[in-house]
Amino acid sequence: MEWLAEYAPPSYAALKPGACDDEIVALEETLGVSVREELKALWRLSAGEDGVDGSGLMLGGWALMPLDAVIEVYQMQMRFQEDSSEDGIEDEDTLVLWKPSWIPFCSFNPDDTVYGLYLNGETGHVCQWTRFGEREREYESLPAYLELMAVSLEAPLAAAGPEKPGMRGGALVWGPTSEEQRDQWVRHLGQASPRHPAKTPGAIREALPGDECAEFDEQRDALDLADPEAVAAFRDHWWQRAVQAQEKLEDDVAAALGGNIGVEPGRKLAPQYEATLPPAIRHLPPSLDAIRTALRHESVRARFDQDFMDAIPPHYPALLLRWWDIACLMADPRGDRAVRAVINGRHASG
Repeated sequence: MEWLAEYAPPSYAALKPGACDDEIVALEETLGVSVREELKALWRLSAGEDGVDGSGLMLGGWALMPLDAVIEVYQMQMRFQEDSSEDGIEDEDTLVLWKPSWIPFCSFNPDDTVYGLYLNGETGHVCQWTRFGEREREYESLPAYLELMAVSLEAPLAAAGPEKPGMRGGALVWGPTSEEQRDQWVRHLGQASPRHPAKTPGAIREALPGDECAEFDEQRDALDLADPEAVAAFRDHWWQRAVQAQEKLEDDVAAALGGNIGVEPGRKLAPQYEATLPPAIRHLPPSLDAIRTALRHESVRARFDQDFMDAIPPHYPALLLRWWDIACLMADPRGDRAVRAVINGRHASG
């Protein structure tokens, strides 16, 4: 919630208020089933969204469904299941379109509910449904899905996965987007430096792959500086090439951070990636020992240890980046007091 409020105000404004316990109980009574606690926790944060320009803010571009839409889709899918069974009698050959324990919570967009995500109440898996009767498991659990979304937002270059967070008109839109919308979509890089070089010959040359610099130099030296159109065409061509090269480099680094560091957190990175880290990478995640030493206070170390134990391995890089930032903040006395206040508050509320 805090991230959306800071980085994507239109998306934050599109969220509905959280549901109260009475509203969730009323939904369970209407459906005739119990809802898993993790989904209730999500609804208490927000009971759906209106979307921005037809786009949902959840990872993968899904829209968080309002509770009335949850009820409508659930009841419709249960009717489809009943209609698919001859005389209402199911056997092993009956096509399973929906089960009572399957609770929808995301849809294709706020106005289109023929595709979406549901939570399997028996297994805890997050699965996708389609209008064609397809039912595929997408994520191991709802907490895993939400953690992956949080990692992608907080440390977008450290997260693995095809979906990239970006902005369109100030709203969170997961990409890559369609070709028609690509000019309006800007990939989010957290607190990193802008990935696009300045449109100056020096900045463009610095951003180019090394094996293309000679060709750039040759064309630059042959330019007729008295011809503004030729100069502009040269600059625009090579700037586009520099942007493409830098985007590919960032994708390669993201893949490296999502894999190699996760093997031994904070200690190993493939040499070919370490040598080509772009300015957008603030720092490599330090080792676990370095973080624990820098945190200074045992209560804060205990919180870090617990977060690390609870983390899923592909998310280690983002977790280490986050806690290293906390350790750096604690080096300042004012930051130290603030961090301890937050940690103590979490323990008290937990």
